[in-house]
Amino acid sequence: MTSNGTDINKIDLERFNQVFFEECGEHLVEMERILVSLGDSEPDDEQLNAIFRAAHSIKGGAGIFGFQDMTVVTHVLESLLDKLRTHEIPFSTAMIDLFLEAGDVISMQLAGHRDGAEVDQEAVDRIRTKLQQVVDGESIASTPEKGVPTVLQVEGEPEAAPGATTALHRYEMIFSPDPDIFKRGVRLENLLTELGELGALTVHAQVADCDDFTAIDPEVCHTSWRFCLETTASEADIREIFEFVADEEQLEVRDCAVGSVTVEQATDQSSVAPVAAPEDGIQVGRRAYDKDELAPAAYGRRTSEAEASIRVGVTKVDQLINQVGELVITQLMLAQTAAGLDPVHYENLHRTLLQLERNTRDLQQSVMSIRLVPISIVFSRFPRMVRELAAKLGKQVELKTFGESTELDKGLIEKITDPLTHLVRNCMDHALETPEVRVGAGKERSGTITLRASQIGGRIVIDVLDDGAGLNRDKILHKAAERGIATSDNMTDEEVWQLIFAPGFSTADAVTDISGRGVGMDVVLRNVQAMSGRVNISSESGKGTRVTISLPLTLAILDGLSVAVGEEKFIIPLNSIIESLQPDAASLKTVNGNRVVQVRGDYIPIIPLYELFNMQARVTEPEQGILILIDVDGEKAALLVDALLDEHQVVIKSIETNYRKVDGTAGATILGDGRVALILDVNSLLQMRKTKVNFP
Repeated sequence: MTSNGTDINKIDLERFNQVFFEECGEHLVEMERILVSLGDSEPDDEQLNAIFRAAHSIKGGAGIFGFQDMTVVTHVLESLLDKLRTHEIPFSTAMIDLFLEAGDVISMQLAGHRDGAEVDQEAVDRIRTKLQQVVDGESIASTPEKGVPTVLQVEGEPEAAPGATTALHRYEMIFSPDPDIFKRGVRLENLLTELGELGALTVHAQVADCDDFTAIDPEVCHTSWRFCLETTASEADIREIFEFVADEEQLEVRDCAVGSVTVEQATDQSSVAPVAAPEDGIQVGRRAYDKDELAPAAYGRRTSEAEASIRVGVTKVDQLINQVGELVITQLMLAQTAAGLDPVHYENLHRTLLQLERNTRDLQQSVMSIRLVPISIVFSRFPRMVRELAAKLGKQVELKTFGESTELDKGLIEKITDPLTHLVRNCMDHALETPEVRVGAGKERSGTITLRASQIGGRIVIDVLDDGAGLNRDKILHKAAERGIATSDNMTDEEVWQLIFAPGFSTADAVTDISGRGVGMDVVLRNVQAMSGRVNISSESGKGTRVTISLPLTLAILDGLSVAVGEEKFIIPLNSIIESLQPDAASLKTVNGNRVVQVRGDYIPIIPLYELFNMQARVTEPEQGILILIDVDGEKAALLVDALLDEHQVVIKSIETNYRKVDGTAGATILGDGRVALILDVNSLLQMRKTKVNFP
């Protein structure tokens, strides 16, 4: 404890833990990605090095941040991977499942520290034993689940015989850390513990001179250390401990071999006497990495990558986006106020406001891009799931992904995961046939599931395709009739496919733990529509099925057209608008009591907005107002409004949070005059139209 009463041991290190949690999660994802991509093939040196670095980084970070329980599995996993890298033991495809199981256990331990989740210690001990048996060259028994074989036999090097001798080294080290080492969450007691486990350790601390001891900041390091260590470990082993807390120039090492000892003596630290502190003039040692191996990024170390990027909480980004949104609204208010001023007398003001508008738009786009993340974050979850379900269902399946770099708002990324999971599971269980059935139908034994993402205009389009049997029209109609859903033999294929979105609908003959309970596709539709998205299905018998999800790029901002209806203003998203027109009387028709407009040979139904929202309108006849043609996945309609007002970028605000849900809207925005305008959801408008009028 310092003189001002600050207990150094009680310094809050929680803020550093989140860094470890995030990096550990990324390493686990990378490990799983590489392992699943192997299939039944053997990894090359680059892939083995990548898996080793991930395991090594997790172990090192866990040790530095005090999560010692996480080092139990990672230490043995790292040892096994190291033997594979150096070809001391041969690789077996059964190891892939073993490594995946180890990753699951490490992920469970991570969740225990991060979220307080329960940790199954028996699972930890079980996987550690399995890994250690492989390291020792023994055969191990494993559970048959997830395709893991019951026996995994690996030939390894024999252990050193009792009485064998090994070299004993004396390492003299000087460690001069950065002053901010404590601020980066490094705990030196963990470092000393790891060094002490290698052999007999002597530590000497050198504290810098300080005139005013009371002025010392307990989070600033004023100390350098001299270590003396007698051990049979190598210099690389020592530098491996320090690489998570020190840059190379901060650690000086000199190796002074002192002879040899037996294996029994090397494992008995009491038989080795400590040595005196080193003298000055120690030479700097160097760690040799494999030619294709990069030194792993270290927790608590300053690296060029760390300096190039920072981690920012989503809450802070959301606050920034909201503040920029308010700035945009203020800019619109200024622009509207200035519109009433003489542009000649106030030329400088108008020029300045125009520049402000450009700068505000650029700032808004830059801030919005911060929340955009690649959809590969979602796609990377499915290779493991497909691999395990294929083994469980007795099917051969290949997963292909395209457009993984397509960026989507982080909020949408989190919400789209569940719908895509339902779709992929349905492909595995319902769509794709068994190898025997596929061969009988003249197909390849292995089925294919394709995930494709692309950006079209202001929307993100995600396709889930399979080359399975396709949807069975007759079976869907029969199941729908059993559930009391109105059907007709005259329904188009597209209308029949939409029936599978009914709550509780399922064509499965039996309920399994994978599907069949009828709680999949309705969840997909509901979740996608909650994101202002749309779902379309196309299918061909014997060829396969395509499910297309269309989502807005972001839920925070959109380009819209403001229109007037009576005394109110509405915003229509630009990406849904085809064109606007003022029809003549000759182009207007009435079909079964419903008004339509003829546009280039097509008859498009008219939707009077004032009727949908029960409003008083200045214009009730289409030829006196403006028709805005919209397109929702091929379905067209014409919105009747009084007048077009302006085109601008609007900040979306939630209506439900501040008022209540309003049918036909996707939110609201604040206009330049301070008024609130509803943002229309064109997909919802079409559904409202179908419930309010009768159609042929």
